Amino acid sequence: MNNSSRHVIIADDHGVVRYGMALLFKELMPWAKISQFGSFNETIDFIKNTKIDLLILDINLPGGNNIQMLEALNTVQKGIKVLMFSAYEESLYAARYLQAGAKGYLHKQTSNSEIKKAITTVFSGGIYMSDNVKDLMLNKMLNQEEDQNPLDLLSNREFEVAQLLIYGHGITDISTLLNLQISTVSTYKNRIFEKLNVINIVQLIDKFRFWKITDSN
Repeated sequence: MNNSSRHVIIADDHGVVRYGMALLFKELMPWAKISQFGSFNETIDFIKNTKIDLLILDINLPGGNNIQMLEALNTVQKGIKVLMFSAYEESLYAARYLQAGAKGYLHKQTSNSEIKKAITTVFSGGIYMSDNVKDLMLNKMLNQEEDQNPLDLLSNREFEVAQLLIYGHGITDISTLLNLQISTVSTYKNRIFEKLNVINIVQLIDKFRFWKITDSN
């Protein structure tokens, strides 16, 4: 495949973010074709019929704001290279998305030079992690039993449910958002409370805040 046929997607619900990222791409890879979408449904519909070389994907995207986006994308186009681009704290989210198949995780406050480095790394077939994420993952490997973040005990699905509970969604809302049975959501909620040793939503919020994971990002 020659350079002129390379195709990149920028999927983010903020037009200004898509515009800024497109400008960076034009500087870095002026020969690449760039498509932009504001929702996950638009993105996945497009890649059903178009080979994509790199997808820049926001975590909080209408129609697919959860880690299952990666599985859905890989089902439609196996081996697609995805670089997550998010305002969410990388100390908790990066490892989860990398383990789920993403090829890199970028925080939206990252410098332009680091963004270009990440794009180049993933585009060429590598895996991008910031120095901070590398240190965090190394520390987890070396100190698995010492000062473990209890949020790491949650599965990806449990973590998604916990986040939605914290944001004020009820069991019925969550079942709709995640396409799960109400009874299944209730089971996840019980597991979350048990794993984190909390008895209500207030304590759940406090637990997340204590471990410096809030929705302020």
